Amino acid sequence: MFGMALLAMVLLASCGSSKKATSNNNAQNNNAAITEGVRVMLPCISDSYDDKDYFRDLGIGTALNPQMARKAAVKAAQSMVKERLNGVVKGLSTDYSNSTSGTASADKVQSIIESEFTTVIDKMLNDADKTCEDMVKLDDGQYRAYYAIQISKKEIVDKAVDILSENEELEIQFKRDQFRKYAEEYMAKQNGNK
Repeated sequence: MFGMALLAMVLLASCGSSKKATSNNNAQNNNAAITEGVRVMLPCISDSYDDKDYFRDLGIGTALNPQMARKAAVKAAQSMVKERLNGVVKGLSTDYSNSTSGTASADKVQSIIESEFTTVIDKMLNDADKTCEDMVKLDDGQYRAYYAIQISKKEIVDKAVDILSENEELEIQFKRDQFRKYAEEYMAKQNGNK
């Protein structure tokens, strides 16, 4: 009797594990975009990965009008890059301000650095380089646009350093060349995306 119960548990466990493998396969297959039930490769995806020199991302937009689909894709790409850069800048400013400032002024230095970087990033997003653009017309008559952008890590640092150098509140705490080197090294390490 005990042997039959054990055999039943083994059979049930093996049934459950094959279902898990199937759902895992489905999850892996969901990396491709699905359009009207047809599996297609995601356009521009290879042009949307960060490297040591650039932050990149891909935006996708769908609309009845091709211009609106493109506009939505551009905004989505900008939003994705900005979201990731906000985290990078937060880490950079925290690390730098804690390593160079006294405890009392670290929060002030961090706040100023974050504010100036945000200003630079917002301006640069509007002029971001396009790395890929594609559009398809779906079976339902809508258009789906794919738009990949990139922003130079070096250019972000250069522009932020220029602005920070002119900030009177940072006059004593800010060492231009030291910060530039620190920021460039920090940005170069930020290669993972998505």
